[in-house]
Amino acid sequence: MPRVNESQTWPPSEGDTIDTMKAAVLRAPYELRIEDVPRPLVPRGHALVRVRATAVCGTDVGVYKGKVAARLPVIQGHESTGVVAEVGEGTVGLEVGDRVVLNSVIFCRHCAFCYSGKVNLCPNGGLMGREVDGTFAEYVCVPDFNAIPIPDSISHEDGTSLIALATVFQAHEKLSITPGQSVAVIGQGAAGLLQTRLSVVSGAEPVFAITRSQWKLDIAESFGATPIVAGKVDPVAAVVAATGGVGADIVIESVGSGSTLRQAMQMVRPGGTVLCFGIMPANVDAFDGYAMYFKELTLLGSRGMAPNNFSSAIAIVESGRLDLGPFVTHRFGLGQTKEALDLVDREPGRTLRVVVTVGD
Repeated sequence: MPRVNESQTWPPSEGDTIDTMKAAVLRAPYELRIEDVPRPLVPRGHALVRVRATAVCGTDVGVYKGKVAARLPVIQGHESTGVVAEVGEGTVGLEVGDRVVLNSVIFCRHCAFCYSGKVNLCPNGGLMGREVDGTFAEYVCVPDFNAIPIPDSISHEDGTSLIALATVFQAHEKLSITPGQSVAVIGQGAAGLLQTRLSVVSGAEPVFAITRSQWKLDIAESFGATPIVAGKVDPVAAVVAATGGVGADIVIESVGSGSTLRQAMQMVRPGGTVLCFGIMPANVDAFDGYAMYFKELTLLGSRGMAPNNFSSAIAIVESGRLDLGPFVTHRFGLGQTKEALDLVDREPGRTLRVVVTVGD
């Protein structure tokens, strides 16, 4: 996939005509500008997608701040929907005009991990908006297998949450929640709320939603969860008491910090499972190694998503069992991409899904 200014000669020579587009290009930490760049060419087996909406996620903010390594300069953005504008020779399964959600994971399709279906672990892969150009732009070019058609019943804005939902399905494949199990979800950001709702839909009872933000707990309660206000009560004591002194069968850590991982290991029952869904730092402070031994815990990790997770995400939204409507809290235009990133960076407690829209 071409990088910024590499798909064609740029700037154009006198007399040349090159199709251009607007894009949010990051050239150094916090140095993001809307620029005119060449519109991507469309090689064999690829599709040119007219971007309609892109949500800001934590990885975008990490790249923007320089906390997540990226190949600069880069067009940021990766959680997107759009409309197929052009298809290359040999493209399969797509037609001009198709509404699509984009799988932002880049994978080679030739290594042992890809052959086994674990494309999220591909050592030759990467992520749009980090290793290759992304979707805070008017157009993006993707392999045909990374553009998944979505029904008209799912709006472009709501469709941006399908990417996050796909990662949640990837994680739940490891958990295999059965009806009647108790689940606690620490952190009720967008992904945490999706974890909460999918746990409820899977038949878990009770499902505890834990966060400091009352407005997020209100959404979690509407999803069928039991709210626990972390700032007012000890969440470990609350979960243990509510489960008869035993602890939850499964605890999903959706924050990505050492302190909340320790809480998860304390509130899970002996023999229980802790899922590390939040992206943990390289060095985790306060890790409770003794709890791992004494309680004989299972500690799981989950990274990204696989293509099959998108069909599951689309199906559950189409069925009406999961409403993506409450997730979009802020909207910006392409020219306001920097403001959108700054908002999520500086005031994450105010936001769930911040969406940058392009065009109609």
